[in-house]
Amino acid sequence: MNYIQPKIIVISSVQPKPTSAGQALLYRHLNQLDGWDIEVIEAPKPTLMETLLHRMQNTRFHYWANDLEVLMAGSRWKKPVRLNKFSNSETIILTVAHEDGCWEALRFSKINRIPLVTFFNDWYPDFPSAHNKCKQLLNKRFKNLYIKSDLAFCASEGMKQSLGNHPNSYVLYGIPAILENKAIVDKYPSQLNEQNREFNVLYFGNLYDYGSIIATFLQEIKNNPRIRGQVRGAKPNWTQDFHSEMRDRNLWLDFAPREELDQWLASADAFLVVMSFDPALRRRMETSFPTKIAEYAQFGKPLVIWGPDYCSAILWGRGGDRALCVTDQNPAVLVSALENLKQSPEKQEYYAQQAKIAAQAEFNPVLIQNQFLEHISNLIIKT
Repeated sequence: MNYIQPKIIVISSVQPKPTSAGQALLYRHLNQLDGWDIEVIEAPKPTLMETLLHRMQNTRFHYWANDLEVLMAGSRWKKPVRLNKFSNSETIILTVAHEDGCWEALRFSKINRIPLVTFFNDWYPDFPSAHNKCKQLLNKRFKNLYIKSDLAFCASEGMKQSLGNHPNSYVLYGIPAILENKAIVDKYPSQLNEQNREFNVLYFGNLYDYGSIIATFLQEIKNNPRIRGQVRGAKPNWTQDFHSEMRDRNLWLDFAPREELDQWLASADAFLVVMSFDPALRRRMETSFPTKIAEYAQFGKPLVIWGPDYCSAILWGRGGDRALCVTDQNPAVLVSALENLKQSPEKQEYYAQQAKIAAQAEFNPVLIQNQFLEHISNLIIKT
C-alpha cells in the first residue's frame, strides 16, 4: 500500500516567513513538520480598488475605506485559491484569523469539505477603524470562523474564554525561536553582586502600537545613573526629535540578524514586556498574549511586565508570581520597581529562576511544537 503524505494548505493573509510576529510563528511550526506536504497559497496582489482603499486609509475617509474592505470579505482570494488542486483526503486547511485571507480559507474548507485549522492570535475585528455596523459584522464573522473551525488554537486563556465554547479549541502559546547557542547566556551573568553598574533593561518588538508608552519609559530613565533601558524595533511611533535623541543616546536600535539579536538579549539584566493601558484596547489586551514573553524566557533573566491588571500578560505573571508586575501607568512607578529589583539580588535570582522554569514548561518550543503536531494529527485521524 502506498503511503499517503498528509497535506497542509495554507490560505492566510499572514504568510509563513522567518521575519517577525505572526509570520515567524507560522513559519516555525511548518518548518519543523517532517513528513507533511506543505502548500502555501501566495497572497494575491492588491487590485486597483484595494490600492485606492489603502491610500484612503491615510485620509479623513479612512472609516469608509475600511468599511468597503470589510464588505469585500476577502473576495480577491477566490481566483488564486480555487485554481488550487489538492491530491488526497488527508488534507487540512490552515489559516490565521487576521485580515481577509481567513474568510477564503473558511469558504474553501466548506466547499471542499476539508477540515479547517485556525490560529486566533489577536482580536482582529478591533484593528480596522470602521463604522459600528461594519465592526459588528466583522465581529460576527470572526466568531463564526471560530465556530466553523474544526480545530482552533487560541493565543491565551482570555482569547479562548472570549470566543466561547468549542469542542476542539486549545490554548497554544506563540512558539519562540530555539536558542541555538545557549553558551552565549553564560557569557553575560546577572549582576547579583555588581550593584555599582547600571541595571540593563531590554525591550524588543512593536514600537509602533507601543511607541508612546515606551517613549515615556525612555524619557524617565534617559538620565538615570542606575537603570539603563534599551529598545530594539522598526518604525517607532515617535516625533522626529525624540527619534533622533534616542538614536544618539544609543537607547534605540533597529532590528538585527538573529545571532546579533541573541547576543544583545543575552546581555540583559531584565526584560521589559509592555501592554497598552488605553481603555479602547482593553479587549485586545485581554485576548492577545505577547510572544516576546516566551522569547525572553529562553534567556533566563527576570521578566518585568508593565500593563493594566486585566491584560493577559499580567494575569500570567501574577499566576504563581512568575514575573515582576507593574500595573501603574506612571513610568516613575515602573522605574522605582526596577531600582528595587536592582538592589535585591534575591529578587533577581528568584525571577530569573521563574523565567527558566517557564522556558522549560509552557514556553518550551519543543513542547509547543509537539502540542501543535498532536492536535493536527488527531484531526487528520478523525476525518
